[in-house]
Amino acid sequence: MPAAGPIVEVIVAVPARNEADYIGACLAAIDASARRCRVPVSIVVAADSCHDDTAAIARAAPMRHARVDVIEAHWHGAGRTRAAAVAAALAGAADDLSQVWIANTDADCLADPSWLPRQLREARRGIHAVAGVVTLDPHATPEPLLAQFTATYHVRGATHHHVHGANFGVRADAYRLVGGWSTHTVVGEDHELWRRLTAARLELRQPSDISVTTSSRTTGRVAGGFASRLSRLERDRSRHARSAS
Repeated sequence: MPAAGPIVEVIVAVPARNEADYIGACLAAIDASARRCRVPVSIVVAADSCHDDTAAIARAAPMRHARVDVIEAHWHGAGRTRAAAVAAALAGAADDLSQVWIANTDADCLADPSWLPRQLREARRGIHAVAGVVTLDPHATPEPLLAQFTATYHVRGATHHHVHGANFGVRADAYRLVGGWSTHTVVGEDHELWRRLTAARLELRQPSDISVTTSSRTTGRVAGGFASRLSRLERDRSRHARSAS
């Protein structure tokens, strides 16, 4: 089993595809969370097949507590893009991977200020990987969709059963042990990696207090992703409304 020693460095992997509207706020939120960390934080934004200003905005982001690097290519897939971001980050990380923590989020997400410190709290307890929760911005989400999501996204108590690539942390040696993000999985790369970590009998936890706010868009960058789930909820609500009328 991988070691559970002290974390001396945090890397954050952010896949992005045409996220010019979101990437600046995403990086600012990570920077605010990095301010609460006692170890260096570096971010890699992997701009996948972008034809907007995502990469330029990321490079120009006014960071105070974390460093940002941007890589660009045509990966055409969340799993491949996440894997590329992590690989680039690890290339400059500490040699002892047991002391490196990999945090993962998405470019349309806003991490809570406590996002990174709470992941490191779990690492100090000997946890090898964590999966947090997502919330929708109540000010930017139509009220009917927000109500439908709240009713179906079950979180009770200190832990939960959800897994999101947008809120996923893992110790680097555990990540390397199980092969990292799959470059072959088009949708559900987060659940696929969690299954491999589980099969390796590593110490995993799904804390309810590690949270990111994600966009409520119903048209996503890949079919079958989180936006597709919101789209289904919206269609279900519309059908129920028509049936009741």
